[in-house]
Formats: sequence, C-alpha cells, structure tokens
Amino acid sequence: MTEIQTEGENESLVAADESWSALKGVESESEAAILMGFLESHEIPARLLDKSSREFPAPDDEELTAMEVSVPASRLEEARAVLAQHEKAFVDSPEGAETVITDDGETPLPKDGEE
Repeated sequence: MTEIQTEGENESLVAADESWSALKGVESESEAAILMGFLESHEIPARLLDKSSREFPAPDDEELTAMEVSVPASRLEEARAVLAQHEKAFVDSPEGAETVITDDGETPLPKDGEE
C-alpha cells in the first residue's frame, strides 16, 4: 500500500513536530479539495492522506475509506466544531430558500437579472 500526502495551503503554519489526526474520510480528491478549502478558509491547516491501494484486487485488510482529510491534532476539536456548525446550517436551511450557505454563513441568492 502506498500513502500519498497532499499538503494544503496553510500547512506551512504547522510546527514540524505537530502530529496530524484524521478528520473525515472522503470519496474523491474533489471532495477533499472542497473540505480542505473550507477548513483553510477558517485558518485550519489540512492535508489529504491517500491510502488507496495500487494493488488489484485490494488486500483483505485494506480500509474502505482510502482517502482522509487530516488536521493538526491540536486543532481537531475546532475543525470538528466548524464542520458540524456548517453541516447543521445546511440541514436546518429550508428547501427552496432564497439563500445559500457559504463559508461566511447564509447569503442571499441574486434575483433574476442581478449578478
């Protein structure tokens, strides 16, 4: 099994001896990029750890979640809280609402003809 780490933009702000903890398993690099961007917009460094097997078929002991987004261990609880708050805002938003949930919170959608 090969492990590949992809650094996020704010990773240079982390002490060299800082340990990293898994925050969430992801299905694709695109999903990871969105999550990492969200975390970094909250100034939480993030990295992608790709543990996918290059062997076919995969070994029996291979985990099902082959990629995970990790954050510095000292920021894990903060990252969980920010992510939970964002997910709650999404779930609580009314269907068909005239707003969209962004990193900055609820934002009105532009009306037809507006930009």
